[in-house]
Amino acid sequence: MNLALTNTAQLQQLIDQEIIVMQSLTQLLDEEQQVLVDNESEKLENITPNKNMLLAKVIELEKNRSELLLKSGYSNDINGMRQLLAANPSIQVLELENTWQSLLDISSLAQEKNRTNGLLINRHLNKNQAALNVLQSGSGHQAGSMYGADGQSKLKPNAGRGIVAG
Repeated sequence: MNLALTNTAQLQQLIDQEIIVMQSLTQLLDEEQQVLVDNESEKLENITPNKNMLLAKVIELEKNRSELLLKSGYSNDINGMRQLLAANPSIQVLELENTWQSLLDISSLAQEKNRTNGLLINRHLNKNQAALNVLQSGSGHQAGSMYGADGQSKLKPNAGRGIVAG
């Protein structure tokens, strides 16, 4: 039981860390959503590396939690966590259960925010694709004949034949 209590204390610390990281991720997803709503996609360059770093930290903490569950004799998934909590009805485990539920709640919130941001990104991509299609089809010209690969117009003004006022 001493090993179980030690592992429970370590699990508590890991889950506390996971909650902190997930809260940071949730805040960042809120920022990302605002950038997407405000159509300031250039700001995504600052958000994306931070999001990737937080996601890497979440994965690392999840891996550590899984290893600790296995070390405690439980499966390294949500069922193993449930079994651990059910098998040890101590004050320390009740605190762990509350912390675990907090992690599940914040993770669910982050997942929903990420899903919403994905929808916003797809909406922007569809708008951009529609704009590109319009530019490429160009008012009666053959598709793609309006602009070259360098972004410059392929349509050349009639040299020497300008409008003469007078």
